[in-house]
Amino acid sequence: MKQKIDKSCGCLIEDILGESSEKSKDKQSIEFSKNSDRLCPTSAQDIKIFVDPDVEKISLDFYRKKYTDGLPIVPPTMGRVKKFFQYSTYEPQKVLGILPPRQGKATIEKIAINGVMAGCLPFFMPVLEKAVLALSRPQFNLAGVNATTHPVAICTLVNGSISQELEMNTESGCLGPGNLANATIGRAMRLCLINIAGAIPGIGDHATIGSPAKYSYCFAENEKDKPWEPLHVERGFPKESSAVTVLGMEAPHNVNDHRSKTAEGVLDTIVHTLSTAGCNNSHVPGELLVIMSPEHTETVAGDGWAKEDVKNYIHEKALVPVELADRGGRLLDKKWVRNNMVSLTRSPDDVILVVAGGPGRHTMVAHGFGTSCESVTEGLVLKDGSFTGSVKDYLKK
Repeated sequence: MKQKIDKSCGCLIEDILGESSEKSKDKQSIEFSKNSDRLCPTSAQDIKIFVDPDVEKISLDFYRKKYTDGLPIVPPTMGRVKKFFQYSTYEPQKVLGILPPRQGKATIEKIAINGVMAGCLPFFMPVLEKAVLALSRPQFNLAGVNATTHPVAICTLVNGSISQELEMNTESGCLGPGNLANATIGRAMRLCLINIAGAIPGIGDHATIGSPAKYSYCFAENEKDKPWEPLHVERGFPKESSAVTVLGMEAPHNVNDHRSKTAEGVLDTIVHTLSTAGCNNSHVPGELLVIMSPEHTETVAGDGWAKEDVKNYIHEKALVPVELADRGGRLLDKKWVRNNMVSLTRSPDDVILVVAGGPGRHTMVAHGFGTSCESVTEGLVLKDGSFTGSVKDYLKK
C-alpha cells in the first residue's frame, strides 16, 4: 500500500499560495504561523531538509510552474516570510481582499510570500498590504484590468514620510532602475497578481502585447518644498500621514519641453502629447496620470497657477476629434462629444497630477483604462485606527 503524502505543512508552494479545503489544515497553518519557529509542523527533520535552498533551482522550478515574472526570485522560506509579519497589524491568515480572476484570497501570509520572492525588505510590508487592499476595492475593477487585451498596468504611488524611511526614489530616474524599494514593491504587486489573482499572461492576463510596466511600476511623489499639496492630502488624508495609491495606467510617455517659459506653453505641450487617438480615454474618458517634473512645476506654479487650475486646463484642452476617437472597442457615448470633439477626462478630478523627478524639463503622462478603472488611495493605519506616517510605528503595536 502506498504511503499517503501529507502536503498540509506548506512546504510546497502550491500549498502556500493555494487554498486548503480542510478546516483542520487551516487551523494547523494558523497555529504554526503564530507559534512555531520551525519550517515544517509535521516533520522533526525540517531544518535539515530546508536550510540553504538552491536559489537557481527554486527560481527555475517556480518559473516552470508559472509562479514568477520570468526573473529570478528569492526563495520564500518561512524564516524570511515571518520577518514581514512584524510590520503588519493583522494575523498571517487575515484575508485583505479577493483578487479576480482566480478569486484568490489575499492573506497577509501570501502577500508576504510574494514580497519575499520579489526581493522586498520586511519593512516594505505596510505599503504592500495597503496596495493589495486598494486593488481589491470594487471601483478599481481588477477583474476588468486583468482580463482586458489592453496593456493597462498597476501603478503604485506612495505619499508621505514613509517614502523617505523606505528610501524610495522620488527624484532623478524614479520610474527607472536602481532603487530597491521602487523596483521590488512594484514587482511584488505583479507577483501578487500572478500568484493570488491568477493573472498569468495568456491565462488570467489577456493583454494582446503587454507592457514593460507590468514588471514594476512604482514610485513616490517628490513632496519636498513643492508648491502644491501632495496627492494623499488632496484626497483627504492628513499631511503628516502616509498613503498608497494604486492606478490602472498604461506605461508613461515623455513630454519634452525645454523652450516654454510660461504655464500655458508647458501645459499646451502636455495637452498635445495626451490628445492621441487610440488610447482608451479617447472613447471612454477617465483618469490620466501627469507626473510633472520639478522644473516644469516651477514654471507653471511660478506663473501663479494652482493645482486646480492645471487640472481644469488639461480637462478642458485634452480633446480628440470624434472621427478619430470612435475607433475603440466600446461604442462612443455621445454625451462625451462637444463640438465634434471628445474630452479625454470626465471632469478635472480625472487628472491625477503629482510631482516627481529630478533636474530636466521633462514631464511624463500616462493614459488610463477609461471609465473601467478608478484609482484608490489607502492610508497607512495602525491597529487602533490612527493614521501613521512611519513604518516604525508598526513595531510599537
